[in-house]
Amino acid sequence: MTTRISVPLSKMNEKFIKELKKKYPGHVRLDIQVVDMDAIPTFTEDNFWSIIALLDWDAKGGREEVLATAIAVLSEHPESHIYLFEDMLSEKLFQLDTKAHAAAAYPEDGHFSEDGFLYIRASVVATGKERFEAVLKNPSLMPSDEDFEPLLSLAALAYERKTKSPFDYMPPISYETYANEAGWL
Repeated sequence: MTTRISVPLSKMNEKFIKELKKKYPGHVRLDIQVVDMDAIPTFTEDNFWSIIALLDWDAKGGREEVLATAIAVLSEHPESHIYLFEDMLSEKLFQLDTKAHAAAAYPEDGHFSEDGFLYIRASVVATGKERFEAVLKNPSLMPSDEDFEPLLSLAALAYERKTKSPFDYMPPISYETYANEAGWL
């Protein structure tokens, strides 16, 4: 289980830390990301979908080339936006991680590759907001013959381009298949 806590720095005191330790005993990792909200413009849903809209489906040279413009534009954003892009992507993939969506993608016998189902979900997000929302509301629209694994590397490639360092980040919401436990009940 991953819990995301957003708290103003002024509230981070010894009492707060003690409450966290009490609430989350045992082997728990705390990641701290410092974001000066006044210095950086907000990265919104619209910003996320505008990056997705930059995917160039007519690009020559392979599926990774589809990402080139989106990588270039996202790498011009502040680093915090790249993290937020990854968070939003993870959330959308998580939302599509349901039994109903899997059944629509694999109607034959219900057996499927967990990675394959992730890549199908990525294709839904990669084709834009309207399609994502339609498939989210109506799982029967989930494709069975599309996948787009390269989308999963967009934020990492943008971060590496910007910083010349690896993108060592795990979003607070997992997009792995079966992570959305409520979606599989």
